[in-house]
Amino acid sequence: MKALILSNTGFGHGSLYPFIHYRDELKARFGLISEELISDDIQEKFRQACAFDGELIVLSVPWDTDRHKLHDFYRELRRERPDQRLVHFDYADGNQTPFFGIMPYIDLYLKQYLNTDWNDYRQRFLGGSKFIEYLVSIGMAKDSILSEVWTDLFQSELQPEHDDKLMLGWNFGLWKRMIYLAEGRKDIVLLGKDKPQNFAKAKAKSAMDLLGGRKKSIDAYCRATLYAGWTKKHREWTIAELNKLADQYNIVSSTAKVSFSEYYREMSQSRIFVSPSGWCEYTPKDYEAMYFGALLLKPSLEHIKTEPDVCFPNETYVPLRWDMSDMLEKCSYYLEHEDERARIAENARKAYVDYYAEKRLVDHIGKILGKLGLAA
Repeated sequence: MKALILSNTGFGHGSLYPFIHYRDELKARFGLISEELISDDIQEKFRQACAFDGELIVLSVPWDTDRHKLHDFYRELRRERPDQRLVHFDYADGNQTPFFGIMPYIDLYLKQYLNTDWNDYRQRFLGGSKFIEYLVSIGMAKDSILSEVWTDLFQSELQPEHDDKLMLGWNFGLWKRMIYLAEGRKDIVLLGKDKPQNFAKAKAKSAMDLLGGRKKSIDAYCRATLYAGWTKKHREWTIAELNKLADQYNIVSSTAKVSFSEYYREMSQSRIFVSPSGWCEYTPKDYEAMYFGALLLKPSLEHIKTEPDVCFPNETYVPLRWDMSDMLEKCSYYLEHEDERARIAENARKAYVDYYAEKRLVDHIGKILGKLGLAA
């Protein structure tokens, strides 16, 4: 079985990296041989797809691709390639999408997040998100494009007859650097992401941490990049609120940037990591916190599902109310109950590492191939 992976630059290419990383396993288990071509040009993708003679084409496009242009692309591609399996991989943030109009022409639509309540796909949310709509309702965000609340940009209508084509894909937890981290190749990640002098400096500080017996010297940790609009306000508020504990505990809560190597060192020294939302509810830091043994506290995730699926309330992470009103209380509780903190953090680390050690994504891709009629 041959697959053509037509990814785009940036996150699209990164999200489809598993076809490269698990190439041998996919070939051995399913006879899948894939080739990746990277382009942001939708016409070039069309030419590449039409020249392909295999069974499966998996495509991703830049998140800001015009929905009408993509509709025309898939309508014509289906006309030219009526027998090939066409899979659209949507790596964009959020559980909704502007691209449901392509459903009549594709076989599967893979999303990195899905709503657990399918009725949510029959609704329209401010900002295209139940979470953003909630923040608007409590006054933490303004219903305005100046607050990056784009209500029609990120959502479209999913017709019930196409429900069976919408399927869970996977998220940034399957980027190359995230897989490498889970496999214990942290230094390779840092050498690829950071300047040599930053890597060396953080290494020296880590050695001093060990010599000084400083294990988990940071009680609660939150460094967050500020974007724009509603997520900026949400993150700024979280960071300021967490700093209210600074008189009692060692708190590192800041928007100041540090090197990637220093960030990993700080995370490894942290007992708790508080994770405010970004453009979607998950961030790569959530999985990194799990790997480094920091107890993850973040707004409740029970309304969505994703892959890797390793966030279980009060077992591998501690859910917070969406308004974060219980954040300080729960931070204090787990800082005063180290055994419970350590138990959940260790559960999380094991769940995270085991997911990759057991190559569970290969099983998930097998389910996708099975739904396409390409695997038993």
